[in-house]
Amino acid sequence: MGSFKTGKTSIRANYRLASDRIATFLFGSSIFQSALGNTLGATNTAFGQAGGLYRDVAPIIAGLIPTQTPGQARQPAAFGALSTSVIDPDLEFPQIHEWSASFQREIGNGYVAEFNYIGKHGVHLTGGYNANQVNIFATDPRCGAQTFVQAFIQAQDAAGAANTNCLASLLTGGLATGNSVAFRTQFSTNLNDGNVGSSAQTLARQSGATSLTSRGFSPYYFQNYPQFNGGVNVFDSSDYSSYHGLQFIFKRRMTSGLGFQVAYTWSTSKDNRSWDPSLSTINTGNSQAGSSTPFDNRNRNLNYAYSDFDRRHVVQMTYVYELPFGKGKWINPGNSVLNYIVDGWQVSGTTLNMTGRPFTVYSGRLTMGNVIQTPANCNGCTPNMGSVFLEAGTNTFFSAAQRAMFSVPTPGTIGNTGRNYFRNAPYFQTDLSLLRKFKFGERWAFDLRVDARNLTNHVDFDISSQNDNMTMFSPQFGKLFDSNRNPGAGVANNSRRIQFSGKLSF
Repeated sequence: MGSFKTGKTSIRANYRLASDRIATFLFGSSIFQSALGNTLGATNTAFGQAGGLYRDVAPIIAGLIPTQTPGQARQPAAFGALSTSVIDPDLEFPQIHEWSASFQREIGNGYVAEFNYIGKHGVHLTGGYNANQVNIFATDPRCGAQTFVQAFIQAQDAAGAANTNCLASLLTGGLATGNSVAFRTQFSTNLNDGNVGSSAQTLARQSGATSLTSRGFSPYYFQNYPQFNGGVNVFDSSDYSSYHGLQFIFKRRMTSGLGFQVAYTWSTSKDNRSWDPSLSTINTGNSQAGSSTPFDNRNRNLNYAYSDFDRRHVVQMTYVYELPFGKGKWINPGNSVLNYIVDGWQVSGTTLNMTGRPFTVYSGRLTMGNVIQTPANCNGCTPNMGSVFLEAGTNTFFSAAQRAMFSVPTPGTIGNTGRNYFRNAPYFQTDLSLLRKFKFGERWAFDLRVDARNLTNHVDFDISSQNDNMTMFSPQFGKLFDSNRNPGAGVANNSRRIQFSGKLSF
């Protein structure tokens, strides 16, 4: 306890519970705009493209006015391609639990060492899902316990095509059951690719003589809201996150013209969504943000993984150094002219070095639903597999041998790699600034500054910046160029930039 009496040691700890508000943009952009009967839009692109003039637009507008009243528009058709966004009635305000502990100790003259632990846990975070995701686990009394995905897997086997299969009822209609020969003919590509979600979506969207109801199935067999085949995006507060970080900081207060700080952080950040859906809609397909969309609405915990922005190891350094040249300093030329030239120079800069952020490798197939592609299977893969190298003149992240390790998951599964299993290449950048202060008497001063960003012109890559780069069966898979085969794509930083600036003070 004696060391505490010197006033050079500090220990702190705290806990905080914070609540956030719900973004009004979510309602203004996503909810009110898609509310049935709230807005009735009409467009005509042909008029302007054909050289139409503003003075002649009145009859065009009159012809575009919807004949439906808002009240009539509130009732959608029983079957259609509409989409809508709604709010969960149990929406709650997001909450963040925060706690931290720190130990700080002054070492010697002007040096400080600091150790920090920071923890956070987010609950009731704003999230969302498409409630109209097709249910591939649907059953029907005529099929016994067989689900649609089980029947799909059975139909993938050409030798067993003649065996009794519940899918026959979806094709032949009524209460008839038979084999899957007809299904294999109609859905041969989906069967080969394992796209059970695409098949379910196609069957759910058929109308007329080929509709589900005409074949004796409920219109809600695959989707809860068949009148919204475009999707029913539900915004709720079911997401959650966690963060744990250890920090070590060593710094020197500005003394004798030198000050610096070096910090190292080891941390993990996990969540089931890394973007705020209040500024967007439910992402689909195979984008990096899309992996935050639930793979399976029945189990949204499948998306809980390392955050998109998780950086396991981070080293940061900042420094300022007044060069020791000039009158009264360490190196004194002793000549007034030389002193004026060499005096007043200052060097400062920053350096950042951190591990790459996580990304998802997609299978390129809809093996779970029709909203988001599922992550790939990989035999023998490790999270740190992959590094940037040249392959046939192209920057590449996964080698040919590594790309061959990936495979499509079984229909009804999401793949063993899951969300954000792999990591991008490390990130490094150092910036440098040179400053010279000129003084003219007591009232005038001029600062000349040179700033160099990314001084070493180091290239940092991000394979997840292009969707196709991380999707199996794409020509771009594992390579760092975009759909236009731009070899500069996938670069996460800017090239070296040098800027000259001046400031006059009086």
